[in-house]
Amino acid sequence: MTATLTREEVDRRVALLKRLKTTLAEQRTKFQKYLKVLDAEKASIEADSVDTLRAQVELEEELVVDIHAIQKVIDPLEAVLHQSYHGADDEVADLRSSLETLKVQVQEKSKENRGLLSRSMAALEGEIVRLRPQVRGRNPYAGARAANSLVDITT
Repeated sequence: MTATLTREEVDRRVALLKRLKTTLAEQRTKFQKYLKVLDAEKASIEADSVDTLRAQVELEEELVVDIHAIQKVIDPLEAVLHQSYHGADDEVADLRSSLETLKVQVQEKSKENRGLLSRSMAALEGEIVRLRPQVRGRNPYAGARAANSLVDITT
């Protein structure tokens, strides 16, 4: 690589860095929203609020789709940046580090919520079993002896 860069190359690299920084910041914002949704889900699970939980799960699914879409933009940007610019940008490294921290937090909170939800579902299943009527061996309406099956209607 030559020691001097043309103005066009510098402008291209600056634009690439700005785009990457913007996209990483957007991804960080999505992860922060995701963490808030996971906190709200935890509260809804603990409060047994099914309707609220359903709405939060829908929002969570939208955020996951957004996060994956943004990641599809970040990966090629980083690849191009690493191919054309071998120096490390501190701001990009900081954004990348904060994203990794947020990912770990999301995974931990998601795992915690799954555990809470599993325990809540197990408690509900136990309650349903407890509320079911006890099944008896015989029908309580059947008599001790067989009833007549023919009725005389001639009189």
